[in-house]
Amino acid sequence: MTATRLALITGGTDGIGKAAARRLLADGWEVVVTGRSRDKCAATVGELQAALPTTKVSALVGDLSVMGDVQRVAAEFLASHERLDLLLLNANSITQEHTRTSEGFEANFAVGYLGRVLLTWALEDVLRRTAGAQVLTVVGLNLERIEFEDPSTPKGFSSMKALGRWQWAMQVFAREWNRRVPVPMNVYMPGLVRTKILASEPQPMRLMVQIANAIVGVPVQKAGDELALVAEQLRADRVKDAYYARTKRKPARNLREQPGDGARLWDLSERLLRPWRTTVEAGPST
Repeated sequence: MTATRLALITGGTDGIGKAAARRLLADGWEVVVTGRSRDKCAATVGELQAALPTTKVSALVGDLSVMGDVQRVAAEFLASHERLDLLLLNANSITQEHTRTSEGFEANFAVGYLGRVLLTWALEDVLRRTAGAQVLTVVGLNLERIEFEDPSTPKGFSSMKALGRWQWAMQVFAREWNRRVPVPMNVYMPGLVRTKILASEPQPMRLMVQIANAIVGVPVQKAGDELALVAEQLRADRVKDAYYARTKRKPARNLREQPGDGARLWDLSERLLRPWRTTVEAGPST
């Protein structure tokens, strides 16, 4: 008997994360979503179960900009699941002012990059054990090389630069992951989707986004359907280290990497995340 495929979707209580969850559930997957709000997680599970009553969906509560929460979410997932076919790294938010989390990291970099990397490392073993497993990380167009000496620096800060920094880092990390780990990690750009992610941008950017959304914005459920379609296609084709824009595979992006950036970023990530990574790898307490 073929086991039901399982997806873990971060940022799955809203936007394209929830839309992709709905599509995967309709296609016969089991889905676990993460979200920061306990009430919103419960509402999302209730909504999806009501729409698709024969499917299996659950939620894990955690703020993935907080490494302690990432650590706990990973442990809770591993305590109740023995396989993971798709890790969909989608959680994101934009903090307009330079803000450090309680653990000392710049908030955008924490949720967009560090939280994703820590969760992926924490779940690496179960991904390796699951035949055909993959990681798919959702990004946008912005790219900005990080300050390796201090990736949380306020130097030259703007919300768009912060967005570009974690997206650059995530894509450089994906390339390095694919050099080191057999589980494929691919990169997905959904296009301009009609979500609220850019709703807090200052003017005139907010108005420009609203106009662009009205003209060319992708409806949320369509974006979720496309994301699920690409995940299925990547699995079927055994694709690794690919970049997709909506439903099309595109040439590798020019990240303007300098020699050694991948290894340097890997080492930096290990150093920054060591306090939480050690505990995660030890597994949940019994």
